[in-house]
Amino acid sequence: MNSIKIIIINILLSFTIISATGAWMMNQRTHGEIKWKTLKTENFDIHYYEKIEKIAYQGATIAEQIRPVLMEQMGIEVLPRLSIAFTEEDEILNGFALPANYTIIWVDQNDAALWSGDEKWLRTVLAHELQHLVYFNTIKGPWWVPRPMDILYSSTPAWVAEGLAEYYTEKWRPFRFDISHKSHVLKNTIHKVKDPHNDGFSKSLYLADKYGDTTITKILNHRNKLGLLNFEDSFKKFVGINLKQFNEDWRVHMNTYYYGNRVQKESISDIGIETKLPGNGIEFFDYFSDSLRLVVIGKVSKGQRRKSIILATRDTLKENKIYKKKLKKSKKKSNKKKIKKPESIWNLKEIDNGIFGELIPNLDISPDDNLIIYPKYHYGKNQSLLLDICKYDLKRKKMVFLTNSMRANYPKFSPDGKRILFVAHSNSTTQLFTMKIDGTDKKQITNFEGDVQIITPAWSPDGERISFSYSNSRGWMDIFIFDLASKEISQITNSIEPDYNPIWINNGKSLSFTGLYDLTPNLFTYNIDTKKIIQNTDVGDIVLATQWDNRNNTISARTINTVHNSKIVSIKPGRIAKKVKTSLNPIFSSWVQKKPDRQIKKINYDKPAEILENLNYSFHKNMKHVGTLVLPDLGSLFYNSLYTDALGRHTFSTVLLSDYKKNTSIFFQYQNSTGYPFKGFWGFDYYNNAKFNLQLYNKNESLLEFFNGFTLWGKIPYNFGQSLSANHMFNYSLQSVNRTIQTISQESSQDIFDDPEAGEESSFNLGYLFVNKRSHTKNFYNPDQGYGFNTKIKRTLKYGDFDYMKIDLDFYINKKLGPFSIYTRHRLESIHGNDIPNQEELGIFNISNFYLMGSQTPGREYMSPRGYIGESRKGKNAYMGSVEFRAPVLPLNIIEVLKVINFGRPTVALISDFADAWTPGENHQKLIIQAGAEFRFSILLTTLPVLTFSYGWAQSIEDYRNNVIPNSYFQLTLINPF
Repeated sequence: MNSIKIIIINILLSFTIISATGAWMMNQRTHGEIKWKTLKTENFDIHYYEKIEKIAYQGATIAEQIRPVLMEQMGIEVLPRLSIAFTEEDEILNGFALPANYTIIWVDQNDAALWSGDEKWLRTVLAHELQHLVYFNTIKGPWWVPRPMDILYSSTPAWVAEGLAEYYTEKWRPFRFDISHKSHVLKNTIHKVKDPHNDGFSKSLYLADKYGDTTITKILNHRNKLGLLNFEDSFKKFVGINLKQFNEDWRVHMNTYYYGNRVQKESISDIGIETKLPGNGIEFFDYFSDSLRLVVIGKVSKGQRRKSIILATRDTLKENKIYKKKLKKSKKKSNKKKIKKPESIWNLKEIDNGIFGELIPNLDISPDDNLIIYPKYHYGKNQSLLLDICKYDLKRKKMVFLTNSMRANYPKFSPDGKRILFVAHSNSTTQLFTMKIDGTDKKQITNFEGDVQIITPAWSPDGERISFSYSNSRGWMDIFIFDLASKEISQITNSIEPDYNPIWINNGKSLSFTGLYDLTPNLFTYNIDTKKIIQNTDVGDIVLATQWDNRNNTISARTINTVHNSKIVSIKPGRIAKKVKTSLNPIFSSWVQKKPDRQIKKINYDKPAEILENLNYSFHKNMKHVGTLVLPDLGSLFYNSLYTDALGRHTFSTVLLSDYKKNTSIFFQYQNSTGYPFKGFWGFDYYNNAKFNLQLYNKNESLLEFFNGFTLWGKIPYNFGQSLSANHMFNYSLQSVNRTIQTISQESSQDIFDDPEAGEESSFNLGYLFVNKRSHTKNFYNPDQGYGFNTKIKRTLKYGDFDYMKIDLDFYINKKLGPFSIYTRHRLESIHGNDIPNQEELGIFNISNFYLMGSQTPGREYMSPRGYIGESRKGKNAYMGSVEFRAPVLPLNIIEVLKVINFGRPTVALISDFADAWTPGENHQKLIIQAGAEFRFSILLTTLPVLTFSYGWAQSIEDYRNNVIPNSYFQLTLINPF
């Protein structure tokens, strides 16, 4: 088998199309503390654990009642037995389904009540994921085509799968995805929506409204002569136009609808005074008692993946200086025009970063302006991902958690600043709690039962009442008031659409809130004395009430974010909206109200599903064929097959590559994700011509070394819970392999190493990796934050041909310096033993490294100072350090191919490498020091840099002093080592 195909298998092992996913997918934690059980009904296997047994029984009832409707909607009569796994070990608002006829769903959610309307989370998410499973069975190919090859052949757009699940099981509503569409229309990016859930829902509604439900079923059930679905051909056959034309028609339709509706509504300028908030992508804010400071939840820079809590301080001195300068200039020109004061100038300081809530990020400032409280997503008990309440002390500049693994949210200071109000939920029931500001004396002040969610609570100004949004078992979310003295609860609103975020105004005499009526968030105010509600705004965009502004006696509300800057509008609570009934041609508006011909009815919980068995979970009775991929050609065959149980706790994967003759590569892996007997993951790998190192070896010579044998391995991820970015990974393995050698020589070589050695090798390996690096798009090109430490210890065992111990230490750090960044890395390697293979020899070498994705090497990474052309320096120990002064990346692409492959993102860096190798007891040589500069650019797959090249010049300091002209080099460069 040629070396190119050997290399391909390694890539396919890393980027295989088929992958097993389980309950650990989102969190990468096994949760071995959970003991799973299984309910068997007529058509489902439902997997759960004791804590959520009640939810599992409810899920069984929902699943059995909606199953026949889902089948009728898709026009199929046969459906295999399906598996459903319910879990709440992590607070994750999600679920997923696989073509292997199983779904995993996170239950016990709180904020989902805001967008689910008159349906509860369990019904909504379960129907959605089961529709996926019905869809997968609808589009399946003939028996002789394995999954997922029939899906790949069909080339069905992602929006179809997600959009149909939403159309058949949900309702179009503000947070799903009307608000998002408004924003995209105003930014003219509706055709660039990246989330298939988002545009898929409206495309499915538009498709069904214009062409009918029967057209959808005809498209999906049509097959060509091979018995396979070709979606594009089928779509054109039954719709009459191709997909490209359909997408364009849909784009025009969305723009027409939203602009047509918008022009008939109030504008933002009609309802109040609009001002800019400091920062980007603002999701929440709060005022200090003075007018010079704000705290906002948003982004410091555009490329952030997670949000920041930002302290924004007005720079009035700078504002006055600009104003005086303009005034002086105006007087000199005798200009009588009134000089406008400059826009507010804010100094931004990040005080925390992460995820600060689910659907509604939130925070609160103490009455004395010294403390900030907010929910923060972190790792809690049993490494579960969940929300807890944090307190940040502005004087001490320190953050502490006030709750621990409570799934707590929406903290609010009492008016006297002595207590904190918050919500916490367990087993789908949410309660109101209070505690002291140091986190002690936690008290539950409500006693709700059943499927209850609470969001956005607030103290009254006198501290005697609490307003909050409450969703009962029927799913309606309304405003309520809780009297702390009498314990009485009174209902303020009563609507099928959610009302939330009540804000006390007029010294507690009124409540303003956001109501999601007519698919649009608008502001309403309730008078407590008269018990009357007035509508304050009737905009076509959005008005999200956020805070009461004491200085101006107005409600501060967020509006649509059409550019990078976020805006708020100040609205008087006594304002009465100029409400008009909009009139649109039904041709453009009927899609919003389109419902399936066969709708899912309300679940009748008085008719629970019949439980045939309730038993302990058995993985071998729940094995699933996730998929098989077969790619044959005239010269070779690639085969990849994977099996897993319904929880993803046991996975078996096989990869085979053959040239039909004597050369065959085989990889087999078993992965155990139960967390038993050790926390984390462990597994067994078998390799035959499948695991290898490919590297330059001597001048014009490459080394291809195979490791044929097996590895028993384990890994334990851990996070101490203060930051999602600070992650630890412990690795261990026992390996027994036969090291076989292939060298590829292009011409006579100048030897650096002696001939590589083959032989049997058994070893025990330990590793520890720590990385604290925030997720940011800059990390791919030019990170300016983050650091990491990596250590590996390898000790061969006596059962083999080699005897040595190797230790690797690796550390790096990135540091922002104005618009520039400083990068430094330090590596230390040490090897000792009686029989060390030649290819493991340490030293400083003139051999180029090449990096994939800016960090990964397919083989050994040499200590090779850039520009170094001297003799190799060998030893039992080797050290290399690097320092780089990196300029910002220019955000441009020089060449673009089919909008998929891009060449660009140029940057430059000043570099310096220094290195040495030595053997204990021998004299040290002078430290090698190189310096130079590099120009870098990347080849990107859409936005992901696959290869980053550098063209540079470097040489020793001494050569610079002697006016030697440095040699240039061109290579794949390193951005960050891990």
